[in-house]
Amino acid sequence: MAHLNQRRPQNINGDFYVDSTCIDCDTCRWMTPEIFHRVDEQSAVYHQPTNETERLAALQALLACPTSSIGTVEKPKDIKLAQQSFPILVAENIYHCGYHSENSYGAASYLIQLPEGNILVDSPRFTPPLVKRLEEFGKISYMYLT
Repeated sequence: MAHLNQRRPQNINGDFYVDSTCIDCDTCRWMTPEIFHRVDEQSAVYHQPTNETERLAALQALLACPTSSIGTVEKPKDIKLAQQSFPILVAENIYHCGYHSENSYGAASYLIQLPEGNILVDSPRFTPPLVKRLEEFGKISYMYLT
């Protein structure tokens, strides 16, 4: 969980922020480049969300952050919507799982849905909302570690 007292001064004022525990893995920047960018070898918020689409994307980055370095000043009432949005469809049958793990330096995990059995590429951080959603996609037959 991000700590407001460790908020980086490079963030613009507003609800979302990145704290000093950021490991510069780039997760939030590639997921939500309209909100996050790199300053002094860590991420920072340079644009606060101004609509529901941007807010959902920022919350998804918050959940995906492997070090929980992204936070909000106000407790997000819409966090469940972001939790339920994972895994995110990126191609016909390929989904980004989110919930990156610090143990893999923030490597992205993907689910490939196939009729003969699903493939999990790398391992996301264990979290009950994601496990529940992955179970809805059917059995994982193979795990591929990069």
